[in-house]
Amino acid sequence: MDFGSHAAGFETVLALDNFPAATETFACHFPEADVVTGDIYEFNESKKNPYPKADVLTGGYPCQSFSMGGVRNPSKDDRSNLFLGFAAAVNKIKPKVFIAENVSGLAKLNKGEWFHKQLAVYENELSAKYHVHTMLLNAADYGVPQFRKRVLIVGVRDDVSDSFEFPDPTHTKPKLAEKAGLLPHASHGEAIKHLPPHPAGEYYERPHDPEGNFAWYFMSRNRRHRWDSPAFTVVANFRHITLHPASPKMELEWSDLANGWKQKWRFTTEYDHLKFSPKFPSLQPRRLSWREAAAIQTFPATFSPGGNLEEKFEQIGNAVPPLLMEQIMKQVKKLI
Repeated sequence: MDFGSHAAGFETVLALDNFPAATETFACHFPEADVVTGDIYEFNESKKNPYPKADVLTGGYPCQSFSMGGVRNPSKDDRSNLFLGFAAAVNKIKPKVFIAENVSGLAKLNKGEWFHKQLAVYENELSAKYHVHTMLLNAADYGVPQFRKRVLIVGVRDDVSDSFEFPDPTHTKPKLAEKAGLLPHASHGEAIKHLPPHPAGEYYERPHDPEGNFAWYFMSRNRRHRWDSPAFTVVANFRHITLHPASPKMELEWSDLANGWKQKWRFTTEYDHLKFSPKFPSLQPRRLSWREAAAIQTFPATFSPGGNLEEKFEQIGNAVPPLLMEQIMKQVKKLI
């Protein structure tokens, strides 16, 4: 969230994360901030008030228990209640504005039960009165070359304002753009074509598989989007990251959705990226590199995450796209 916040004119005074690779990355890029590696509950109790004065508090607590992928039971996942640690931080800091981000599944799972549970805490159980505003945003509608839907929860302290305006979309589907007076969705192929086509050691390859085969779970769906389209959502698991758009097209081999999600896809010999970027080489099927994933997330070219390859992807995939966050924070700046 901080790259976008800084682009909007804010400064970070404190960053807290329990993931050492993330705090290593943060300290490298924002040396002026205090950076703490640890548990938010323990930090909240470490002093009467361990937090510095701040106008805005931002947080992206774990989303895996609310993800729509796979079987989820938030009531049996301790991560589901980590928002309470964030709420406790709001109580201690009493910022003018707080912003929490999570996956779209938060508002859908169990008919939104956990979403409304969080809203009830933010609206009724904080020590200061906040007006809480929510919206489901698609990062592609704000210039990010990626389809990425996320729930944003924005709390505005009662003495600051009773309203908050989320940013208006700047982009839309190409067929609708001219009529809507907006820009067409950004191409993820164009966003990454300046990067090396063969970045050795920067993307996941199955160990002990010199043939470059992909596991059955990877081939159970289409993992490649068109060059001229936004990418599929950049995920945190480097095994599930999607394919470079200069990889060959995929086609459905067979499907049995009536018996659960059972599909098998295969690679064709067709490369449709050439009509958009004829000078870019045709690749053997490969996943995106971490640099490509970072560019699709709209991190600056100077971004260099710490940790091993898996940890780099985890940080990138869990992040709020800086370009989206910048536009949200510009709206916040109007209030304070």
